[in-house]
Amino acid sequence: MTIDRAMTALAGLLAATTLCGGALAQSPDHPRNEVSGDRGWEAGWKKTVAAAEAEGIMVLDLPPSNTQREFLAAEWPKAFPKIKLSLESADAATFLPKLKLERNAGKFLWDMSMTGSVNAFMIKNEGFVDPMVPEFIFPDVKDPATWGGWEKVFYDNEHKYVFESQQFLKMPFYNAKLLSPEKVKAMGRKIFLDPELKGKIVWHDPLIPGSGESFAPVMRKLLGDQDFAKFVQEQVVFVANMMDMVDKMARGSYVMCLGPVMTGLLERYRKAGLDIDIRPLGNTPEFAAYSNTGGANTIVIKDRPHPNATKVFLNWFLSKDIAARLGKTMGQDTSRVDVASQVPPGEARVAGAVYDEPQRESETAAMRASHELIRQLRRTN
Repeated sequence: MTIDRAMTALAGLLAATTLCGGALAQSPDHPRNEVSGDRGWEAGWKKTVAAAEAEGIMVLDLPPSNTQREFLAAEWPKAFPKIKLSLESADAATFLPKLKLERNAGKFLWDMSMTGSVNAFMIKNEGFVDPMVPEFIFPDVKDPATWGGWEKVFYDNEHKYVFESQQFLKMPFYNAKLLSPEKVKAMGRKIFLDPELKGKIVWHDPLIPGSGESFAPVMRKLLGDQDFAKFVQEQVVFVANMMDMVDKMARGSYVMCLGPVMTGLLERYRKAGLDIDIRPLGNTPEFAAYSNTGGANTIVIKDRPHPNATKVFLNWFLSKDIAARLGKTMGQDTSRVDVASQVPPGEARVAGAVYDEPQRESETAAMRASHELIRQLRRTN
């Protein structure tokens, strides 16, 4: 290539990267560089960003995860310094009643929520959410092929309101210093009923919205009602506070836990000098591994106060670069099919395995029935 041709090509590239404003310039890996043909969306994007800057703020309800919060707080201002991102963590159990009270008083305070699946469906069924796809502007984000199809990535029955930005395997974790991996492998699912583990398995209370609730239908299906009853009444200790459970696992108070993905949560204990070997029980359905969305059940609130800022955030958040980097930071896989798995091998999906998806709205009845059974078993214990 001659120098003149190289300079011409470079000038064209620089013009393209500045055309859509700071957002796309901040994300050089954005698939816009792979899109040909009609680029009319770029004008709409620039207009939306300008309107969002005039609004000046976007209010997001998200789970109390320091990792995600810190990532968003650090990365968002780099792309959109003129739009404040207000990060709030409303209690999942009280968010819907609070939303109702606010709306009855004529207050419209929330733009978006990332929450548990059950909570998202309840908010949706009250009519407080808008369809998600009309919010998409980036060509790759609004292409269903990016997500494996809308029926895969939307977990609500209508496949248009509750969007799963992350889908990853969730499984029990265990302390390999207190329970040998050889024994786990040899016993398979029978490990859950091992008499030596009686009272040594901790479960983040599934009757409280949080990291333990979706384990209920998975464990019931895996063990069957009779063994599930024994598991609940004899093997398990329930803990209401997730971080209290993590702390007890890190300090060796329990051998196994049903709750959050532990990998990233244990780092501060390692930095403090604790010699920890807590690992996934197994990444197959035999060990209660299932497809999970965490608190990534994303909804846009109807009649939101900052519609343009919401649209800008959503497209930025779901872009390839941000989705990949956030997933790597959190140790969780994005729902985008064009981003390779970033989780450790022991937490990755096994080819050909069929994993339960208990957080889909179609599975809500099974979730509630499992919770009710646990409630009855605990009353009679």
